[in-house]
Amino acid sequence: MSDLAAFRPLVGELVVEPDGWGVVGTPTNFYATAETHTMSGELFDVPIEVRWTPTSYVFDYGDGTSETSTASGTAWRGPEESWTETTTSHTYASRDDVTASLTVVFTAEVDAGGGWFPVPGTLPVAAPSVGVKIFEVGTVLTNGDCMANPTAAGCGG
Repeated sequence: MSDLAAFRPLVGELVVEPDGWGVVGTPTNFYATAETHTMSGELFDVPIEVRWTPTSYVFDYGDGTSETSTASGTAWRGPEESWTETTTSHTYASRDDVTASLTVVFTAEVDAGGGWFPVPGTLPVAAPSVGVKIFEVGTVLTNGDCMANPTAAGCGG
């Protein structure tokens, strides 16, 4: 595996939904964009192809917790899924600015013209870190639409 490390697999990125922020007590969605891919090159002056396959993902949520998953996670599909728990989401307990990170663990297969064969071992590759801003949200009961009547009870006017 160390001979193949020079090929350096494409790690993709860590995506945080919604758009790099979250709310205390509500799931924040994380997913990885790494995919199986093939690279061409030479090893010991022999042309080869290397197929990299992500096999696990280590999500570090930046608040002292992390999770290892065989799933890369998925994006929320529209507003009906926003703020719902996913296999790779995380719920923060306090308001903070954190830095989340992702390590993708790859396996490799090599083809030097005679077919694919597996390479023993794995290669962990870090994706770029992502800043995540966690907010606290409070609710307020109002007497009607505050935009139409800003002086109504609960509207602060």
